[in-house]
Amino acid sequence: MLAIGLCLGVLGACHLATRPPAPDERPGTLTVMTRSLAPDTSLERVWSATGAAEVAPRAAEWLGALRQEDPVARSRALADEIQYARPHLLGLQQVAQVRLQSPGDAIFGGGEPAQALQWDFLPALLAELGARGLRYREVARVRDLDVEVPLLTGAAPSFDDVRLTDFDVILAREDVAVSGVRTGNYVAHRDVEVPGLGRLALPRGWLSLVAEVGGQRYRFVSTHLEAAPGEEGLRVQLAQAAELIHTLRGEPLPVVLVGDFNSPANLGLVGAPTYRELLLAGYVDVWTRRPGGALAFSPLETRRNLVLVRGPLASGPPRVGPVLAYGVGDARPERRLAPWRSNLGGVVAHLRLPPPRN
Repeated sequence: MLAIGLCLGVLGACHLATRPPAPDERPGTLTVMTRSLAPDTSLERVWSATGAAEVAPRAAEWLGALRQEDPVARSRALADEIQYARPHLLGLQQVAQVRLQSPGDAIFGGGEPAQALQWDFLPALLAELGARGLRYREVARVRDLDVEVPLLTGAAPSFDDVRLTDFDVILAREDVAVSGVRTGNYVAHRDVEVPGLGRLALPRGWLSLVAEVGGQRYRFVSTHLEAAPGEEGLRVQLAQAAELIHTLRGEPLPVVLVGDFNSPANLGLVGAPTYRELLLAGYVDVWTRRPGGALAFSPLETRRNLVLVRGPLASGPPRVGPVLAYGVGDARPERRLAPWRSNLGGVVAHLRLPPPRN
């Protein structure tokens, strides 16, 4: 708790506005963003099939729902958020690719991977940003989930295969120098038993780099932890957080850690064990350090997308602050109740960094 208190002092004051703040480009300001790019549809209903006969029809329902989405409209909406905030760095989670194989072989035990691309959101987003004169580039990527399941396509019946691959990606603005890129998947992960397909691994990952903005260097990290709908998910999530904390323990630079942590921070230290462990490791949730704190979210929200900061390990006077943070993304209650709804959202944070030491 002493470490948390010291780090809170380092951060200084935070501010909240009822509407998003204007971009802050003063010297010493770092703006970061964390955002999920997952489709509105989720494959969890496929994993929960009770028999092999349910898998292919559920996969067909999932793909049908996916095809109702408009990636161009979504890329424009996200580009609006980015254009307004002008973040130096973006941590993007669940950057999905969907590919098809026709006819499929998974139903017969085949292993040929699907290659025909059906959905790839990131190129559309980068193109939209470029069309607006916003120059961002991909500087780090780690592959997480990569699974292929049979897809019912006709009453005969006939089958294709659908393959979902998702990545975590870091984008950097053109004026941000980056180095020391590291990526990895957590040893701890969840496995699911899918009827007729056997046991499938569902890995999660992290990305890390050293970024320099205005002469200041710091370690920027993005991650996506396991969801915790039950005891097994929570056990895996806590183990992944422990791996991440250990990986960053000796980092001498200030750390900005963003991502989808799947730990409901709005429930506090008692209701969110993974969130508690991160705070006890010396990280500060910038959302709570402004007027209104965690209560600024609707009671229906589960605040899982976080921006966390840890001060440098080297001794010296606290010189960071103030911090401003606001939420982005689709928060419509009627969308959250849809059967294929996934956890979407994000956070933008403006961090006031100290000038470089001479």
